[in-house]
Order: sequence, then C-alpha cells, then structure tokens
Amino acid sequence: MARSVDPTTTDTSPAEPPPMKRNKFFALANRSSTPRPTLSKTEVSLYLNQPCLQEDGDPLGYLKAKQPEFPVTRLVAKYLAIPATSAPVERLFSTASKLFGPERCNLSDKRFEHLMMIRCNPQ
Repeated sequence: MARSVDPTTTDTSPAEPPPMKRNKFFALANRSSTPRPTLSKTEVSLYLNQPCLQEDGDPLGYLKAKQPEFPVTRLVAKYLAIPATSAPVERLFSTASKLFGPERCNLSDKRFEHLMMIRCNPQ
C-alpha cells in the first residue's frame, strides 16, 4: 500500500500566486456612478412639479403608479402613513393628564411642553 516515490522526478513548473483579492471598500470607492444627492434632488424636483391629485383621487393608487418613475415614493408611503391605531395618542393624553394634574395646574405652556417632551422622549 505504500506508494513509491521516484526521487528523479521533480516539479519544475513555478508555483502560481493565488489570485489577488480586492478590498471591497476600494471596489465601492472606484465605482463610477451618478452622485446620489444630485439624483435625489432631481427626482424630488420632478415629483414636486407633477400636477396635483384631485380631491377625490386615490393617493395610494397614485403612489403605486408613480413608483417606477419616482423611487422616493417608498419613503413617502413609509413616513407619511397614518398609524392604524390611536394607542400612541391615548398614551400621550394619559401622560399629559398625569403631568398637568391639580397640583401642577399653574404650569406655563412652555414648561408643560418641555416636560411632555422629556416624558415622551426618554433617552
């Protein structure tokens, strides 16, 4: 089972170096494309120059129809959506009623706004 090794045979072909791996960071930096801010500004200006939707029009249908033309409509649908529940508003009113109770009825509007901001946005 032992293999015989012939000492007279040698491998004379030079060892080829492994292929160079490109750093992904530099690959992204070398890619030439249209600068995104310019493209976004153009897209937004085109979007704003579109004729307004009629009052009885379907805004979701309009956004779906314009999505290939304006990819920014995905952001519009995401950030301008109306919440399906009123739970956040109810929590806000509950916090306000606890904060602006009978013992604190002399708070100024500005102070009340600041306290609500602190209570509702803890970080």
